[in-house]
Amino acid sequence: MNILEELYYGNIAPNEKCARLNSEVTKLLKLLNRNEEKLTVTFSEEQKIIFEKYKDCNREISEICEKDVFLNGFRLGARTIIESVNE
Repeated sequence: MNILEELYYGNIAPNEKCARLNSEVTKLLKLLNRNEEKLTVTFSEEQKIIFEKYKDCNREISEICEKDVFLNGFRLGARTIIESVNE
């Protein structure tokens, strides 16, 4: 693992403070949970298992995308600093 991935995965923690969720994200999370509860009530046991697998895959995809966005943003910031120093 390179240093940026170590930083991303929390193996290097320059700032222990957690990010605060803003009101828009909080509202969306509540809506997501409410809709999931309504949906899963109607599921059979087999459908619940399939839905859990679906959520696990979706979570993995999100983690991969978030890592890539983090790395790209960090690299862009580093390039910006390097260019500003070289001028």
